[in-house]
Amino acid sequence: MNSSKKELIAPSLVLFLICLVVTAALAGTYQLTQPIIENINAENANIARGEVLPSGADGFTKADSELIENVVDVYQANNGSGMTFTTVDKGFGGTITVMVGIDNAGAITGVKVTGHSETPGLGTKAMTVDYLSQYVGQTAITRTDEAEKTQIDAITGATVSSNAIFRATNTALAQYEEIGGVQQ
Repeated sequence: MNSSKKELIAPSLVLFLICLVVTAALAGTYQLTQPIIENINAENANIARGEVLPSGADGFTKADSELIENVVDVYQANNGSGMTFTTVDKGFGGTITVMVGIDNAGAITGVKVTGHSETPGLGTKAMTVDYLSQYVGQTAITRTDEAEKTQIDAITGATVSSNAIFRATNTALAQYEEIGGVQQ
C-alpha cells in the first residue's frame, strides 16, 4: 500500500515541478521581451503615421484630447501640418485597426490598415493601395449619394471589410471635427 502511494505522488510532484519551472521561464521571458515589443510597436506606429501624413516629417506628439468611441489615439504633427487618428471597427474576421492622416485643412492625406484578422484574398481586397487611395483628398465621405460628400464605394466580395474601413475613416473625420482641427 505504501509503495502504491509513492507511485501516485512521485509523478504528480514531478509534473507539478515541471509546470512550475516552465511557468517561471515563460513569465521571465515575457518580462524581458515586453519592453522590446512595445518599442517595436511604437516605432511601427510612427512609421505608419509618416505614411498617412507625409507632411509630418518632424515627428508626432500625442494629442491631449477627449476621444470619441472607437478612436484609439490621436497624434499631431510637430510642424502643425495635420493629425493622425488610430480608429477601430468590426470587420468580418474581427477588429480592424485603421490609421488616418488628416491635414490642417481637414482633408484626408492617407488611410492605412495597421491591424486586422480578415480573410486573405477576400477581406484584404479592401486594404489595397488602389482602394484606400479613393479616400485621399476627401473632407467628407458617404456610402450614398449625398450632396457635398464624396461617395466611397465598397469592394465586392469584401463588403464587410470595406464598410469597416469606411466607418473607421469616418470616425477619424468625426474626431477631427470634435477636436476642432489642428491645435496651434
